[in-house]
Amino acid sequence: MAPGRADVCRARGAAGTCAATQAALCKATAGHRQLVLQLGGSADGPRLREERRRRSAEARELSTGLRKALLAGLRQAPVSPEEQRELERLWVLFLSALELFLQDLHRAHHLCQLFSLQGGGTAPLRTGLGGRGPPSRKGSRRGGGPAQPPTTLCLEEEIEQVRATLAEMESGANIPLWTVEPTQPGGTGGTAAPTAGTARAGHCCRVL
Repeated sequence: MAPGRADVCRARGAAGTCAATQAALCKATAGHRQLVLQLGGSADGPRLREERRRRSAEARELSTGLRKALLAGLRQAPVSPEEQRELERLWVLFLSALELFLQDLHRAHHLCQLFSLQGGGTAPLRTGLGGRGPPSRKGSRRGGGPAQPPTTLCLEEEIEQVRATLAEMESGANIPLWTVEPTQPGGTGGTAAPTAGTARAGHCCRVL
């Protein structure tokens, strides 16, 4: 029996919602990456780190919602082959985006361990433009070792949450990644993240 109009509209609406959420997730993770790249630099400080935490929380919230919506769409009877392919395409792109996000969280964790904020939030890395040298190491090991910033523990929790989401995704839907190929030549158009995740999925892809 052919699917009813209501079923088709519901499926198309689900795919459209997932696509919009995927776009919002990419925007959030891209903003998070830009903030991570400034950790330890002259722009570093409490405000930047708080903004990084906010962007990370936004990305993780979007990830939770998108995972649930995609799983629900993939587990129900497909309305059409095209709809099924679109949901599978979004699933693979979501996996790739989460892997890149997890890499950025690991990078942030490493940089926050290297550059702990001390002296009232003074940037830990000096460029020399202001005529001031690097901060003195005297007292940096006060108390038996370098101070660990509070963000370190928070980042560990963020990493574990994203890692758990990835594990749930990989076991929640049986979508062979080899069935997806890029629909755009590499390096043309789009706002794809660096090549760390492109081994699994291109910025734009289709299901074979």
